[in-house]
Amino acid sequence: MKWGGKLYLGSLAFVALLSLLIVCLYSFMSPSPINSHTEYAYVPNGRSDNLSVINTTTNEIEYSVDLGDDPEGVAITPDGKKVYVTNSHLNAVSVIDTATNKVIAKVPVGDNPVGIAVNGKRGMVYAANFYSNNVSLIDTTINKAKYHLDVETNPVGVAVNKNGTRVYVANLGSGTVSVIDADARRVLKNVNVGPNPYGVAVTPDEKKIYVTHANSDKVSVIDATTDNVTVISISNATESLDLSPSGVAVSPDGTKVYVANHKRIIKGSSDTPSGTVSVIDTATDNVIANVTVDKCPCGVSVNKDGTKVYVANSESNTISVIDTTNNTEIANVPVGSMPSALGLFIGSPPQVPEHNAIREFISSIIESVYGIYNRINGFINGVQGYILGILTLLSKKILSIFDKILSDSISPSITEKLEPRVRKRLEPFLHKIFKKK
Repeated sequence: MKWGGKLYLGSLAFVALLSLLIVCLYSFMSPSPINSHTEYAYVPNGRSDNLSVINTTTNEIEYSVDLGDDPEGVAITPDGKKVYVTNSHLNAVSVIDTATNKVIAKVPVGDNPVGIAVNGKRGMVYAANFYSNNVSLIDTTINKAKYHLDVETNPVGVAVNKNGTRVYVANLGSGTVSVIDADARRVLKNVNVGPNPYGVAVTPDEKKIYVTHANSDKVSVIDATTDNVTVISISNATESLDLSPSGVAVSPDGTKVYVANHKRIIKGSSDTPSGTVSVIDTATDNVIANVTVDKCPCGVSVNKDGTKVYVANSESNTISVIDTTNNTEIANVPVGSMPSALGLFIGSPPQVPEHNAIREFISSIIESVYGIYNRINGFINGVQGYILGILTLLSKKILSIFDKILSDSISPSITEKLEPRVRKRLEPFLHKIFKKK
């Protein structure tokens, strides 16, 4: 009787667990309806080496795409069929087919590509190569870099005007913006804007170019006709803050500019508080609002009707969603580790992959474990830094050996090791439940 009671309770617990599993899987099998107007935000995660694909109607991640080492910049073709992502450590650009969410090509470019932009009018993609001081021109019909144009020192952000005739490149190391003639494939001029230009965006009427300046509180505005430069200060004089504006985007109607202030550290404090997104009125070039988001916002993009702004928070591993009607955060979406998303990362694909309940369930487990791994990794890195600080009197050789031992113990990708094991154990069980081949 006693043994039978235990068996009954064990069976009941198993049934409860199985029911919960089926409910969870059912949610994967019943995604929100997709139509031709649905937009997706494609967010590269630099530390977890993947791409989070967010349905902007539901603000939920529907897909995750494995990419190469350190993805940063992102751009989408106007027809929504392809996404281009820079892999900084691979010196390449990954090309994703949005109908399958698979990487269909990896295009070799220059040294350490960061920013990227698509020129739909000319069928070209422009990747800014930070260390080789040039821009690679990728032909979208063949996914190969056909040209490499020299610009100035350390190019980062890239933007293309609406008509596709001009390309603007922010050169961090030289304090300039290179203006490229898209048809002639040559640099027309380099406009001096001041220290550390980072992100760049062009208004739809092509009259103004907005440029962010890293490690400052400044945004430059270039008059596209005269090349005159005016400077906007985005800091609040009543606060003691260090700002570092990075990503920048213009609303579809051209009336607003959104600037992600990547770093917002209170002087005298070791903590990094929440960051901000500054909203600039293009008619007056005045800051009309500062929206609080998560830590270290980097990339920023606006949806096609201008009602929502998406911001990648690199130190919080989240995406903030801002309602543009009242400039408030309305959603916060957890993504992978260190999202950057420098570029225009929202688009409407004509077709998306069918959902696979088993694959997505396993992926959710892996991403959850990877998140735990990242938190443990951060803690160990902190301890490692403390220990290394104590050992500064030791020789460089001993320190490097010590650092290697610690790094090797925490650096291997848990996804690579865990996924085959999880898949091997769970797939047969889940196949039986859903009777899938």
